Amino acid sequence: MIGVYLDTAWHRTVGRDSFFILPHLFIYGGGLGIWAAALACIARATLGRGDEFGGPVLGLGRLRLPFGFALTAAGIVVILAAAPVDAWWHNTFGKDVLIWSPPHLQLHLGAGITAIGLLFAVAAQRGRGALARPWLWQGAMLGVLVDLVHRGHFVLAHYTMLPHARTPDLYPLLVAMLAPFVLTAAARALGPWAPTLACLAFLGVAWLMDVMLRLIDYERYTLTPILAAPAAMLSLVFWRAGRQRDRAWLAVVAGVAFVAVFVVMEVAWMRWLVGRPWPAERVLAGLPLVLLTGALSGWVGWALGGFLRAAAAPTRAVAAAAGGEFGSQARARAAAVAALALALVGLVATYQPQRYGPPMTVDELKLTPFTAFPYTEAIFWNAFFADGWPFGRDVEARSEGIIDGMPMPVGPAWCAPTEAGLATALPRVRFAMEVNGTPVDLTPYPLARLRLREGEHCAWVGVASAFQRASQNRFVYTIEHAALGGPTRIRVDLLVTFKDP
Repeated sequence: MIGVYLDTAWHRTVGRDSFFILPHLFIYGGGLGIWAAALACIARATLGRGDEFGGPVLGLGRLRLPFGFALTAAGIVVILAAAPVDAWWHNTFGKDVLIWSPPHLQLHLGAGITAIGLLFAVAAQRGRGALARPWLWQGAMLGVLVDLVHRGHFVLAHYTMLPHARTPDLYPLLVAMLAPFVLTAAARALGPWAPTLACLAFLGVAWLMDVMLRLIDYERYTLTPILAAPAAMLSLVFWRAGRQRDRAWLAVVAGVAFVAVFVVMEVAWMRWLVGRPWPAERVLAGLPLVLLTGALSGWVGWALGGFLRAAAAPTRAVAAAAGGEFGSQARARAAAVAALALALVGLVATYQPQRYGPPMTVDELKLTPFTAFPYTEAIFWNAFFADGWPFGRDVEARSEGIIDGMPMPVGPAWCAPTEAGLATALPRVRFAMEVNGTPVDLTPYPLARLRLREGEHCAWVGVASAFQRASQNRFVYTIEHAALGGPTRIRVDLLVTFKDP
């Protein structure tokens, strides 16, 4: 979790970087450590110590595969396979600047599989070995559940980075899909208040990450949505149910209750704290699908929780235990198939391809002077990480941006190691800019002086786009400057993609 949060903060603050940066070492180092542990457990079971493991132990030739650890190892393989896919993606399409890219989502899919595998592995060790003490087993289960809550929270991407980018349709739908199944599984497997405890623990970790990033002056996530609030309603539903807690309909009701509280909470947040209220008609239009998704997600969690409880049985009694949880072994198999099918349908339903319009005109961009802005939000910042900058004659770069209603800096920049060096260079620097083949007169726009984290001093042409729509655009910048023994003219060709949130 530290590596994932730090990675996003790193890229938003420092920029695109090499593979061997600290966040990547945390992510892949942590993954390799878990992989080694899972493989060690598989080896131990294969070498004749299978009686140490609860839950199903599968056979593959001479191999003995404790189900939870085998699923964990498979998830880590998916994570590790994302690294070459990520490299191929960058070489083919350029640097991705958003979480929602195929290699990034492959990594988080693998992490989700890994966490569910660990959940089964811990569930199967109830009363065994190091987890024989109930409080320690419960703590281990909660730790994995916190990670699953984090996975769902993190893949909300820009919705959790910038609250003003949250939409009243896809955002609640994603939360309704990703959160209730984890929390209803926690309620069935651990107890009614486990969902609230997991979300409170996640909030604590997120707050500590926020403090750490603040101390090192890195870009931070918002701490919202605070999932513990709707999770408390879900817990209350299970707590009030008494002996009915194992009923499937209760998980469905709990999923709907979670989603209803979540939507109300976010409507209030967007209206009174963010100051960008959601249109009531859009909220109401999307609400039926969001509530249905929450209900189905709650049912999938009910099925997962039942299998987690059955996993604690001895290996030879797992099938009977699963039959006891679902009424019969046939019903248990049907529940497993239905839950996997619903999960696949949910994944497919999240695919909403962007529909791009024609390239934007200069008039559409509504260019306006801008004197103060974070340089990391400027599209030209991406040129600083492109091959050839600032010594090549032709530089190609790529930028992606979510349309969030905020002005987007689109002007070029020039930098020098010191403020005095920049002041000396600026009289001899000339900027030119074209948008989709149309020249833009930059004389009306001021120069904004900004200092980079690395210490360089830059002068940015303070021009921003006040409006964007989904489109793919070509910004061409020409910078003429005096250089001793180097080029005096740099042409930056920047492909800019605006995406609808």
